[in-house]
Amino acid sequence: MPIRVRQQSTYYPHWAAHSGFVQLARYLDPAKYVVRSHAASDNDDDLPILHEGLRQRLRERVQRRGMNWYKLSDLAAELRALPGCLLGMTDIIHFLDGEHCPQYLPLLLKRSRWCRTKIVTTYHQPPDLLGELLSPEVVARVDRITVVSPTQISYFQQYLPPERINLILHGVNTDFFAPAVKPPAQSAFRCVTTGHWLRDWKAFRRVAEELQSDGCIEFHVVTNRETGLEGLPNVFAHRDIDDIALLALYQQADALFLPLTQSTANNSLLEGIACGLPVVSTFLPAVQAYLSGKEAILVKENDPKELAEAILYLINHPTEREIMSKEARKRALELDWRNIAREYEAIYSKMVDPE
Repeated sequence: MPIRVRQQSTYYPHWAAHSGFVQLARYLDPAKYVVRSHAASDNDDDLPILHEGLRQRLRERVQRRGMNWYKLSDLAAELRALPGCLLGMTDIIHFLDGEHCPQYLPLLLKRSRWCRTKIVTTYHQPPDLLGELLSPEVVARVDRITVVSPTQISYFQQYLPPERINLILHGVNTDFFAPAVKPPAQSAFRCVTTGHWLRDWKAFRRVAEELQSDGCIEFHVVTNRETGLEGLPNVFAHRDIDDIALLALYQQADALFLPLTQSTANNSLLEGIACGLPVVSTFLPAVQAYLSGKEAILVKENDPKELAEAILYLINHPTEREIMSKEARKRALELDWRNIAREYEAIYSKMVDPE
């Protein structure tokens, strides 16, 4: 009998259709797993309480335990998942965004003598942020957690034994995100940057200013947030673009430029290497976990001069850049969702049938 899995996620409007952790459901073996995917809004709108005063009081109450990203929509998601658990219709609930949810369901299921539903939760944020977002009591009640970076493990070992913690790197759709069949001919060297979370825009600006006298270097930035890069002649902003336009920007670029303040997994990094882009990024343990070979030039503490020199190195060494491009694509194929899904299947199966 197939294992029945309910995957609960948080909906982020800025994710493209082929991006994000929600892709996991598409790659699980349908003969072995029946997956139902549910997304909660990143706000309070999913809980139908019209009285604003009551909504405000309830919002304050559900965040008392320190889960600052937990919204009323997350509460609604837990309430909607509960009946299926109590009626024996769900074998596993996988909360894909653990910093948002769950909060109450683990305790309710533990108190039910006949409920056999197991809970697995995946966490994405760096250790420095987890203390502000999670309740240790909630973490301790989850049956199994997965993390996407080795840097997160020590945090969770405070609350769970090692056998209940699994490191599984983030996956990427290498069918959609792929190098161009025939790279376009262009005079400028293009660096592409996507996303906004934990980006070092100050270092980025200094690099762009350092290189703006070279009219053959362009920076293309995809984000709907303010970056502080406005007014620079060599920086081009792209907002509200669709999947095809996003792919085109990756395929037309010569390098992925990604200075970070912190990191665990990073969709931009994965999409960039899947498109065969050599990477200029920050020397961080989490980044090294994903880029362990010759795919990238990693700079300590985002030194602007060294970041600029790394870009110039790629421009002046096309043969080395081609090697890095091939290594980037090779690494992305190792992280293809097909491979990552097999690791989650092993966890799901073990949770339902420990023997």
